[in-house]
Parts: sequence; structure tokens; C-alpha cells
Amino acid sequence: MPVIAAIAAFVAVTAALAWAGGVLRNPVEARLARLSPQQARTPIEAPFSDRVFLPVLDGITRGFVSILPHALVTRTTRQLLSAGSPITPLAFFTIVLLFAVLPPVAAGLLLVNATGEFSGTTLILVLAVAAVGLVLPFLWLRRRVRIRKLTIWRSLADAFDMITVCVEAGLGLDAALRQVSSKLRGPLSDEVALTLREVGMGRARREALEDLAYRIDVPEVTTFVNAVIQAEQLGTSLGRVLRAQSVSLRVQRRQKAEELARKAPVKMVFPLVVFIMPTFFIVTLGPIAVHFVKYLNG
Repeated sequence: MPVIAAIAAFVAVTAALAWAGGVLRNPVEARLARLSPQQARTPIEAPFSDRVFLPVLDGITRGFVSILPHALVTRTTRQLLSAGSPITPLAFFTIVLLFAVLPPVAAGLLLVNATGEFSGTTLILVLAVAAVGLVLPFLWLRRRVRIRKLTIWRSLADAFDMITVCVEAGLGLDAALRQVSSKLRGPLSDEVALTLREVGMGRARREALEDLAYRIDVPEVTTFVNAVIQAEQLGTSLGRVLRAQSVSLRVQRRQKAEELARKAPVKMVFPLVVFIMPTFFIVTLGPIAVHFVKYLNG
């Protein structure tokens, strides 16, 4: 039984890696591969993984996604978009499914092999491993989204200042955004470059900016986009609007820094009480306790 389980786990992991390799491929490389002239392969000439493993795994994953709550799937798709789309939603739910199935099965087989029976304790441990495996991918996704949003928020002040200076110097908004995408580095410049490519392909600038705010999902960017769209609709000075947005962001950053500074003493109480105070008492009261014990024994 352990040998059969090991072989099944190996086949499942191999299929998952082969499928993920096709899904995680660079979109540019995938597009070039589709555009490049090549002979169409017959089903027999296709790799075994493309003919057997990938369709089976894809069908299982789609069935797993279909039974999940629609709100969970929508929220996860939005989080993947905010994380920079590292993988597709289908690939993410495949990873969730593998983490929720393979580790519990392996743990259950090991426990049964060690104890010789499937008891209630084994069932509880298997369910606990399944719960942990089910939650881990979502924790990874939340952490990636949080780090990316923080990186974008930290670079917003410089980006807004650069846009404001460029617009006040006579450049248009598209040219100012192009300066941001070329001068700055990070996820914000990548998102701005994507927005400029969409505008260059004929998409309305308002829709491209709204899509930018939706992808980034940072309140300051949403406020900036709404202010720019409103200024263009009402015909007000874009430079003054951008200057006000830049000053407002600087004030928010200063308030955020003051908030973190005020939270620091409260956060230091726990390590101070748990780690520093016992050591302090040992160093100061330890010699007194030793002499007191010697005095009582003498």
C-alpha cells in the first residue's frame, strides 16, 4: 500500500508540474509561440502529458472550482490580479487542490503504516493536515498582495511628484505617465506601462485609468484616477489637481509614519515583558536569592 501511494503521489505531482509549466509560461513567449509558423501536430504526436495528464487534471480542477462559492472564486481572482497575476486562477486552485489532497493522503498512509490501524486520532491529524494545506496557498497569496501594495504605496509619492512636475512643465498626461514608467522601477511603473500600451492600442484613456486603479487596488491610486477623470470632464486645470493630490499623499504618508511611531511603544511591551524583564530579574535578584538560600542552610 505505501508503494502504491508513493507511485500515485509521484504521478500526480509530475502531472501538476507539467501542467503548471504550461500555465506559468511567460505570456509573451506563449503569444510568440502561437504566432510563429509551425507544423500542427496530430494528437498522436503530442506529448503524453498533453494528451492524458493535463486534460484529466484540468477537468478535476474545473470541477473543484465549480463547487466552490462564487464569492471566494471572485475574491481570489481579484487578489491574483492585485498580486500582479503571478499565476492564472485555474493554476492557483490546482495548487490549492494538490495541497489539500496529497499531504493528508501521505500523512494518513504513514500513520496507518506506523500504527497498523486507522483510528480517530489518525482521522483528526489527516483533517488537520488537509486544513493547513488548504489554507497555505491563500496565506501566500495574501502576503504577496500585501507586499505588492506596500511597494506601490511607497513609490506613489515620487510618481505623483514626477507627474505633477511634467504636467506643469507643459507635457500631457500620457507623456507624464510615460516618464514615470521609464524613470521609476517597480510594480507601479509596470502597471503604468501596461496602461500606456492599452491607450496606444486604441482604448479610451478613462477606461485604461479605471482598469489601472482596479488592478492596483490602492485607495490613493483610485482617488488619483477619479480626480484626473473629473478634471478632464470639467475642464479644470490638471496641474492644480495633480499638485493637490501630491500634497495630500505627502500628508497621508506623514500621518502614517506618526501612527506607526505611536504604535511602536505598545508593540514593544510584549517582548519587553516576556524576554527582557525575566532576564533583568534573574540578573538582579539571582545573587540575592543564592545568598539567602546559603544563609538559611548555614
